[in-house]
Amino acid sequence: MAWFDNRNRIGALLLLAFALAYLRQAFSIPLDPTASEAFTPRTLPMGLASAMIVLALVQLLLPRAGSDGLVASLRGFRWAPASGLVVLMLLYSLSFAYLGFAIASFLFLMLGFRVLGETRLVVGAAIAGGLVVFLWTLLTQAFGLYIDNGALLRWLSGSGA
Repeated sequence: MAWFDNRNRIGALLLLAFALAYLRQAFSIPLDPTASEAFTPRTLPMGLASAMIVLALVQLLLPRAGSDGLVASLRGFRWAPASGLVVLMLLYSLSFAYLGFAIASFLFLMLGFRVLGETRLVVGAAIAGGLVVFLWTLLTQAFGLYIDNGALLRWLSGSGA
């Protein structure tokens, strides 16, 4: 069996490596020693990492029949949108502390929709805004997590940076 001749197996190996690194980082998230809650800051990252590990192992171990070689499968790949999304993710991670969750996430989603070909600004704004509000509500109200507003909003509100 040619393991590195199949794009699905190479992708699964990359996903497995990322998931293991992500799981290792999840264990380093500090916990409140006085809290006795079922959902902690580690719960979601550890669950996501575990799901990624299971899916990567399934992808690695399932037999593949008639799959293309790696070079043939990469030939038709759309590199420009994928590269654009990687750059946007990098900018998102760099802007998060300054812009905060709401603004950075909204801008990331709006620009990501554009990169993927969505030209209707109102549709993109409605989906991005709705998703940001939903996630903010879920994380802060349902799970009780603190989400930073960002240095920009603290400066604009006069509460210092």
